[in-house]
Amino acid sequence: MNYEGSDKQACWARFEATVSNLQKRRDKDLRILSETELMDFFDQYQTITADLARARSLGAPDSVVDRLNRMAVAGHMILYAYNTRPKRKTSTRWWASFAQVLRQNLWALGLSSILFFGAALITFAAVIQNPPLGFDLVPDEFLHFNPAKEDNMHDIPSLSRPIAASSIMSNNIQVSLLAFGFGLTAGIGTSAILLFNGMYLGAIAGWFSVQGNSRALWGWIMPHGGVELLAICIAGAGGFLLAKAIYCPGQVSRRTALKKMGKSALTMEVGVIVMLVFAGLIEGFVSPSSITYPTRIAVLISTLGLWGCYFAMAGNQVFSRRH
Repeated sequence: MNYEGSDKQACWARFEATVSNLQKRRDKDLRILSETELMDFFDQYQTITADLARARSLGAPDSVVDRLNRMAVAGHMILYAYNTRPKRKTSTRWWASFAQVLRQNLWALGLSSILFFGAALITFAAVIQNPPLGFDLVPDEFLHFNPAKEDNMHDIPSLSRPIAASSIMSNNIQVSLLAFGFGLTAGIGTSAILLFNGMYLGAIAGWFSVQGNSRALWGWIMPHGGVELLAICIAGAGGFLLAKAIYCPGQVSRRTALKKMGKSALTMEVGVIVMLVFAGLIEGFVSPSSITYPTRIAVLISTLGLWGCYFAMAGNQVFSRRH
């Protein structure tokens, strides 16, 4: 092996120059090379490692072995760093993960919504058609409830509204946690929570309609209700994700499936809590206020619109590429 030959020295010098150029970059990224340069770099690296192996086996001078060893190590570090660099996540922001997970599991949201609103519609129609049924389905505190105002069921004093908002948030979050956690009962508990709360809502709505107080009821519900009911349905969807891991674990064990699906379900539940805090603030401060009925409708439309835009656009690569 001729260590002093001009061709061999030129090959080594060219490889050293390429490595030096790459090392000047912070990420030592091979993407700065063209396709031809990249293939040439691979060929040079293979030549260097072959020369190093021969130099060691043939007893080449230490200076030659050291030089080849440094070049081989440098080339290996660049190749290794490039091949093991973590791929960029499709979502570059943590807050987008909630929307992404929901879009990926719309079937669960659909199932949850059908159970909740289906039960609400059935009990609503039942109470309308047979008002005495309200005495069995409607809680006692609502049977003889007479709203103080047409647009406003409750007139909560301003000083009491922070306490009311906190209480409302706690209750709603508790319901969402139950709907989510009962997914571990293979979805039976989640279904029961959704059906019960849907029946509860439908029965009250039907009873208020029979009593001629439906405008007061919807006037109260509209500012916060859209977001609140959507959040509860999403919590139920999170529970059904856990149930899916139990019923259909696929090619892995149920434990592994639960661990994997649980990450998506937990992301949904954390997002639900944020939504319920948002809805609770509206319910505690806006719903009991003296705003007009059209304004209440506007609040409903705007809040649902904001969340709808978030769920459609956050972390969506189609929108990201366009903008």
